[in-house]
Amino acid sequence: PFWMKQYAVHCLGLASLMLGCASAVQADTLVELGVEGIVFTQPSAPPARDQKLAISLRPEFKQELPEQNLYLTFEPFFRVDQYDEQRNHADIRELKALKVFENWELEGGIGQFFWGVAESNHLVDIINQTDTLEGIDGEDKLGQPVLRASRIFDQSTLSAFVLPGFRERSWPGPASRFALPFPVDEDGALFESEDGSDHVDYALRYSGYAGYLDYGLSWFKGTARRPQFVPSPVEEGVMVPYYWQTERIGLDLQLTVDAWLWKFEAVDQRASEEDFTAAVGGVEYTFYNLHGGRYDLGVLAEYSYNSLDDPQLVFFQNDLFLGARFGFTDAESSEILAGGFIDLDDQSQVFRVEASRRVFEDATLGLEAQIFGDIAPGNFNYPYRNNDFL
Repeated sequence: PFWMKQYAVHCLGLASLMLGCASAVQADTLVELGVEGIVFTQPSAPPARDQKLAISLRPEFKQELPEQNLYLTFEPFFRVDQYDEQRNHADIRELKALKVFENWELEGGIGQFFWGVAESNHLVDIINQTDTLEGIDGEDKLGQPVLRASRIFDQSTLSAFVLPGFRERSWPGPASRFALPFPVDEDGALFESEDGSDHVDYALRYSGYAGYLDYGLSWFKGTARRPQFVPSPVEEGVMVPYYWQTERIGLDLQLTVDAWLWKFEAVDQRASEEDFTAAVGGVEYTFYNLHGGRYDLGVLAEYSYNSLDDPQLVFFQNDLFLGARFGFTDAESSEILAGGFIDLDDQSQVFRVEASRRVFEDATLGLEAQIFGDIAPGNFNYPYRNNDFL
């Protein structure tokens, strides 16, 4: 549509403005180069690979114009994979301008927004599409075209979002160990809305704090971020993603009492294809200054529920997460997060470790390991049961 083309032109104009400001005025610039090596402990059949390398590049430009109360951000992202061509991709994570008034904020461009408090299951987070090419943990997100207006009160903020243009998901190709267990035609994606990927979504969020309680209440109406897969109408044996229209209300709460963090998220979704109610709640307790003040230890426990009674569609249906977070007080900012998920219906287990440590003045070494335990047939993770990786 014409307005979408105009929006793209405005985004390009914003990028040109920011680059011009960066050349004329000293801008905050960060360029992050990443080298990633993956090794799988169990052999696989070709064309999937048991080890591979990938390279990523993430420049970030930030420009503050304090006299105009204007803040500009530009953050592109690039990934090149050694074997999986479908994982080669580029994205604009952020390209936005933020204008601040006395009690208002206006923001436009491409942005990223995170909602929620839980560690294991981000239920209320809905604005950005998941970048499934970056990993299976769902933590990486694509940039979302957005217009945001926020009214700031003493202890709370009310934000309205207009989301023009939907970002579809992409999946790793056959050379990836995490390829889907069936062929997918991404170009043939189907939509419930007649506007397809041009549908305009809307969202509201009211968030703030009262004493020791942080809260957020959200509403979203638009295209569901997670699709279903349906048989292709034009090619036999091939599946296509189907994105339906949805409306959901979300609630997130976090209560801080001394060393305790009590966390809760819940959503209620109404859609033509998939109605459900889901919740995640848990607690985190931190032991500070252990071993002579060398590290802090946080222990976590969270339970996830989803009314959809189909473990093949939902990972967090009736699951318990137990974990521990080590925060070292060394100059290298060392961190370790280790935990496991247990399906309380079929006893399937998934274990994960994430660690990072600065090894030079401007470099960080990161480690991720995931082990799929005894995964029962019919479980969400059953297709990946032989894909333990480091």
